[in-house]
Amino acid sequence: MGLTAVILTNKEPKDITPTANSVDFADEVLLVRDGTGKEKQIGNTKIIFNKLNSNFSDQRNLGLSRAKNDWVLFVDDDETVSKELADEIKQASRDENISGYYLKRIDRYHDQVLHHGETGNIKIVRLGRRSSGKFDRPVHEIWQIKGKVGVLNNSLIHERGDLVSTFVDRMAFYGPIDAKELTKENKPFTYWRCLLNPKGKFLANYFLKLGFLDGLLGLFQAYLMGVQSLTVRVFQWRKI
Repeated sequence: MGLTAVILTNKEPKDITPTANSVDFADEVLLVRDGTGKEKQIGNTKIIFNKLNSNFSDQRNLGLSRAKNDWVLFVDDDETVSKELADEIKQASRDENISGYYLKRIDRYHDQVLHHGETGNIKIVRLGRRSSGKFDRPVHEIWQIKGKVGVLNNSLIHERGDLVSTFVDRMAFYGPIDAKELTKENKPFTYWRCLLNPKGKFLANYFLKLGFLDGLLGLFQAYLMGVQSLTVRVFQWRKI
């Protein structure tokens, strides 16, 4: 059967050592790196260059097309796979009746984990059979799996680094792409969306999804999620 781990990055290999070390249990590792350059093989890791062009699904689908093994695990360069999750992945990939798995992902800021809010309850399909489907959407990509999809118990750890600066950088990069995609999905800019969606995002994260239980970090995260929602509407408004 075998397992290929695919890491998406725009960094040098030495700068993603924690991520790379966490997937060293895979039979093959593909590093899909934004940019241009010559492919190279380092141990069981192959480095492949491909221009991002604001489309993460294309990067992931490239990884699918180049993987040699039946099962493929996708990990971003700010994520790590715990030993417990690695053991669970090795066991889960032996199930012949399953085409893919949702992984639970938790956000960690330094030493504190967010257990609540929308980022504390995320489940994303990151493990699947190579031939089971492809990724869709340029950002917030969705792996369209054909067949039965299970859920693994252990979590993928998302290392968020600095709370504010990292979040602002992500908003600046993802905002224009997300705004374009929302418009294509018939969710255009309106003044009501601009006024109500950010407030609704904050209230949902802090109260409905129990973000207040994470203390001040939960409050800051809920606020930033509201700002992110507003930022996307600003990018939509600029295109009117």
